[in-house]
Amino acid sequence: MPRTSGFDQRAVAVIELRGTRIEYELFEGALAEAGWAILEEHGRTADGIADGRCEYTVEIRFPGSPLNAVRGARERVEVLADALLLDLNVLVVDLVDRDPVDLPRWFAYTRPGAVSDEADADLSRTERWARSWSLWRAERLGARDTGRLLSASSAADAGRLAARPLPHTPAPPPGTAARGSLGTARPDGAEGLGRRRETSRMLTRVFVAVIVALWVGARIADRYDQGPGAWWGFALAGLAAFWAVAASTRRVTPGKPLREILAVSLVITAGAALAGANIVRTEPGAGQGSLVIAWAMVAGVVFNGIRLLVRQWSWQRTAPWLLPALLPLSVVLLPPLGIGLHTFYLDAWGLHVEDVEIPRAHQFAASLKLMACTSLWFAVPALLGYMKHLHLYVKDRWLGNLLLLAASLALLFHGVFNLGVLAASRAGEEAVAAAAKGRAPSAYFGVEPEWVCVRPVGKAADIPVDGGELLPHRPYLRIGDAGGTAVLWDAGEKQALKAPLDKLRLLPADARPASCRPPR
Repeated sequence: MPRTSGFDQRAVAVIELRGTRIEYELFEGALAEAGWAILEEHGRTADGIADGRCEYTVEIRFPGSPLNAVRGARERVEVLADALLLDLNVLVVDLVDRDPVDLPRWFAYTRPGAVSDEADADLSRTERWARSWSLWRAERLGARDTGRLLSASSAADAGRLAARPLPHTPAPPPGTAARGSLGTARPDGAEGLGRRRETSRMLTRVFVAVIVALWVGARIADRYDQGPGAWWGFALAGLAAFWAVAASTRRVTPGKPLREILAVSLVITAGAALAGANIVRTEPGAGQGSLVIAWAMVAGVVFNGIRLLVRQWSWQRTAPWLLPALLPLSVVLLPPLGIGLHTFYLDAWGLHVEDVEIPRAHQFAASLKLMACTSLWFAVPALLGYMKHLHLYVKDRWLGNLLLLAASLALLFHGVFNLGVLAASRAGEEAVAAAAKGRAPSAYFGVEPEWVCVRPVGKAADIPVDGGELLPHRPYLRIGDAGGTAVLWDAGEKQALKAPLDKLRLLPADARPASCRPPR
């Protein structure tokens, strides 16, 4: 019995094999190990010495998308032949279509006791209401369901299945009937019914279109204040998402009227867009709301690509690609590694990381940023996963592997150094330049520089200062403190001063003061 787990596609191929009986046995053993069934065999004319020719009809089962699946089936056979050094040609390949009709679901239930018209006339109004209520609850709410689930294309077929006795199960009680979900009517015949696996694929496309509509709503909300010229192009993307939802919905519900499909699609798309706009308006981020959603979408795409790679390969083959994933994981488990970003940031000030106390929450946040920078490398195995899923990379070619390896190293170093380490250095240099111009630099993961005026406690000459001379009339940029020592930046001398915090009174200022001389 062939192995049947882990495949999405089935293809039938006519394969011509030339060789000896030993090569026939090798090929047939490889087919059995792969779980591919031999449907027919013709023209086997070979013994253990002389060459012959045999024509096999084989059913090939493999995972992946139906798009380009015929090419994927052919190349899979060729990979097997190359591994065994066989003289083999694939003559014909075609896909097997075995997508069943997705029949409507019905539920078996027992109807309330029937009452004749004459007896119904003798009932009081309260009793007639109670009878109608009991019937409505049975048909719409499932209050009298027997627990049997049915699949049928018509009400008549569903009624017969509801009353049909089954071995080793309780006999259906008298008056058993079939009801649709929430009492909705079901079509008679198979017209207007979708296909089961096609329905799953279409619902996935609807989900993707809804996510796009969510991003479109957030993007329009980000740019709404800039005028229609800044966001009308994104409205076109929203219309495209609406069209995708409508087209996919019509594929899975071909019997529904077009106006109902358009109305439902409009409600779904508009609801997603309004939800995205509400996210931005509720949590304003200076035009960054849609960017966060976009990065979340990218993360989902990358995760799905890696999932497809694991599904196409065995864990043994996928593990070497995923081993670098332990590096960003270690950054999260060891938050002090995030201090590395602060090291390069403070180096621009001429300081060490020990000079400024960084809150642990900000250390963890810096670790998450470093993890995100390192995770940029995941784009390569994700791309390989999509290529495998679309049957574009069935054969392992040394040039393709070399390009993937080079791209992996480039993205890994770009993420760690350019987006992580060098970005921290650039942030420090920009902060120093802002301080030299008298502006307050932006905060950087717990380091929050601010302009202050210094009032010495006692005589300024008696205060020990490391790095230069403390002049109380000059404004300083307070970078932080650690272990009772304040770190001040002298913009004029472009150097850092360290002084005991208990010997100073620091008066914060919103902007750089012209002078810190006390009024007389």
